[in-house]
Amino acid sequence: MKMITCDKVTYDAIMALVVGQDMTTGSFTRTFADIDLDDINEGSMPLNFGVEDVCEKRSKASSSGISKRKRKNVQENVEDDHIHFVGAELGEIAEALKKFTEDKTPYLYDQVMSMENEKFNDDFFCEVFDFLAKNELEAKTFLAKKTKHKKIWLQKFAQG
Repeated sequence: MKMITCDKVTYDAIMALVVGQDMTTGSFTRTFADIDLDDINEGSMPLNFGVEDVCEKRSKASSSGISKRKRKNVQENVEDDHIHFVGAELGEIAEALKKFTEDKTPYLYDQVMSMENEKFNDDFFCEVFDFLAKNELEAKTFLAKKTKHKKIWLQKFAQG
């Protein structure tokens, strides 16, 4: 197996094309010790605060009445919108469940007893009401029918 080798000059030229001249020569490797910084603290006041001074300043700052709140970002607003949407949907589901489980027995009783003008007696209508109260599906179909069809249903129920 033959190994491909490059001399330093060719390698530096190729790397200069790829990553730039300062990266290949190593001039980017400076530390903070290599950089001459001017003394920017000249003329500044010394920091000789006591604990009492810091506490006083904190209490004054907190009692100034200015509250700093973090600004909501777009993602938080979207999440709030989703929470409100889910809350509204849950409210609608709760209302639907309330209507679904609502006691329809008094309404069913009124509908059965409204058929009294037929040739049947009160005991028969009480028996019909008891049957419909036990069988929810039959009660729903009975309530959905028109008066003419309710009469036919009552006649069939009386026959057996």
